Amino acid sequence: MNQQKYDVLRSTDAPESLTIERLDSVEELILAQTTSQCCRCCCTQKSINWAVAEQNHFPAGTNPFDLLTNGWIHEESNLCGRTCSWISPGCRAVKYVQHAGSVPESLKGENNDWCTVQSQTYPVGLSEIERHGDIVATHEKECTCGYCFKFGDCTFPICNCFPLPYLESKKSDGTVVGRTEYICDACMFVPKFDVLGADGTKKFHIRPDTCFCGCCMRCRCDNKKKCFRVPFVVRDPQSLEALGSSRSDGTLEERKAKIDSLWSGWKNECCSMKDAYHIVYPKKLSVEDKLLLTGSGLLIDLTIFEQKNDD
Repeated sequence: MNQQKYDVLRSTDAPESLTIERLDSVEELILAQTTSQCCRCCCTQKSINWAVAEQNHFPAGTNPFDLLTNGWIHEESNLCGRTCSWISPGCRAVKYVQHAGSVPESLKGENNDWCTVQSQTYPVGLSEIERHGDIVATHEKECTCGYCFKFGDCTFPICNCFPLPYLESKKSDGTVVGRTEYICDACMFVPKFDVLGADGTKKFHIRPDTCFCGCCMRCRCDNKKKCFRVPFVVRDPQSLEALGSSRSDGTLEERKAKIDSLWSGWKNECCSMKDAYHIVYPKKLSVEDKLLLTGSGLLIDLTIFEQKNDD
C-alpha cells in the first residue's frame, strides 16, 4: 500500500508548498537527510540539510533530492561546533531553518566535494534570499553538553552534565511555540525526550518501547522498513501511554504516533550515510504542536543518530 501511494504521488503534480496553513492538514511527513556524512568529521563536518516530503513512504535507494518535496530545512552552525560534534553528539549550537517549497537548486550540489572545510555558518552556495525566504519555523539551541561522549565505537551516556541538549521551536515571526528537551534518568541507556509548550507545560513524552524492566530499548524488524530500527513513540506525558495517529489501517504498532527511522537503501545508509525518518503526528494536533514534533525529529537525529555516521 505504501509503495502504491508513493507511485500515485510520483504520477501527479508536485504537492502544495508546506506552509503553516498547509501543515494544518498534514498527518505524516518524511524527513530525509540530503547531506552526505561519508568521510566527514572534525573540521570537514558540513551543515546537515533536509528534504521534507508530504508522504508516508521513503523507497529504499531514493536520492532525497528526487522526492516530491514541498519543504526543506537547512542547518546553520559554526565551524568550531561542527568540528567538536564528533566526540559529543548534540553539543553544538545550531539553528535549523524550516522552509516551504522545493529544495533550492543551489543545495543540490552539496555532495560534490568531500573533504573541504565549510567556514561559514550556513551551507555553501545558499543565497541570502534562499536563507531568509519562505521560512515556516526555526528550531535552535545554544551550546550545551552532549548526549554522550564518544570514543571510537564506545559511547557513554551523560547524565551529570548540564544543560542537556534541547531544541526551541519558533514560528517565522519569532513566536516561541515550545521546546523539546533530552531527559536523563536512572535508565540512561534509553534516550527520552519531553516536549514542552510555550508556557512550559509538558505536552508529550517521546521514547522507544522498552524491555528488561525499562532498561533497554526494544528494536523492531519487518519486511518493509529498517531492520533493528528503534521507533521513538509519542506518548501522553502523564500516563506514558502511546498516542494514536489518524491512521485506521495496519497493526497497532503502525497506528501509533511516532518518529521512526527508515531503511533508506544501501547507498544512502552505507555509502553516503544519509538518514530518513517517518514522522507520524498524533490525531487532531494543532499546527504549533506539529512544528514542535518536527523539531523533536531533528533533535533525535542530532543527539542519537547523527553521530553513528561520524566514525
